[in-house]
Amino acid sequence: MPHTSTSSGLRERIERGEFIIAPGCHDALGARILACQGFEAVYLSGNALSAGLLGSPDIGLLTQTEMAERARAVAAAVTVPLIADADTGYGNANNVARTVRLYEQAGVAALHLEDQVTPKKCGAMDALALIDADEHAEKIRAALAARSDPNLLIIGRSDARLPLGLDEAIRRGQAYAGAGADLVLLEMLQSEEEMRRALREIDAPLMFNWVDGKTPALPQQRFRELGFRILCFPISATLTYARAMQDFAQALRSGDMPASHHALTLAQYQDILGLNDYH
Repeated sequence: MPHTSTSSGLRERIERGEFIIAPGCHDALGARILACQGFEAVYLSGNALSAGLLGSPDIGLLTQTEMAERARAVAAAVTVPLIADADTGYGNANNVARTVRLYEQAGVAALHLEDQVTPKKCGAMDALALIDADEHAEKIRAALAARSDPNLLIIGRSDARLPLGLDEAIRRGQAYAGAGADLVLLEMLQSEEEMRRALREIDAPLMFNWVDGKTPALPQQRFRELGFRILCFPISATLTYARAMQDFAQALRSGDMPASHHALTLAQYQDILGLNDYH
């Protein structure tokens, strides 16, 4: 059954004009750590999950059911809303409808659908190929019709900025808002001026994905001041994890013992997992 408490809470906060920071993760442990640190939403990134589950780049290898099942595990591990990457909806409008039903059943509070061709690529990669804006608007309408929980947020995402330019990205954002998307996400906006223009010209709340080295390094507070409703960090945690694992492996390979000052204590780890709740 849908987690209506988390989905309704997220919708209410968006409608009140609140600002929500949703760090990304690729597994339930990461989601629990983020929730324990007080974040009020978490984000499941397809890029991060492709790395964490398959050890592969984000080039459309993850399937619809793999993503939905991992979303179910993450949503069950926390009580805060989960925002999930739904890629292109994994096909045409019929596939989108099934994706929405699977994500809703998994307990997702919000999902975004992007306008790339299938199979897609990470939005930060070169040579992105997009479907027609009207076709994606139809996918958004199919997603809205498929949800049984009216509080589930459908986010219309465009990856047009890098391959087609800002004007086309904004035009698509306007089309997706016009199709009924609850929020709009324009990937890879390249300056504060571009952000201000998107916020001014698109008649819907906007979400921003901050990608390490690919988007402007503004302070978190600046995104709030500009007027974004959701700020996500899709892969920052997974990049941090990968660096920590690499450092750990290199130290161990060189003959060192694990450096305890870089790790949680066993007690801290068990506390995050809620071990005492099982006694």
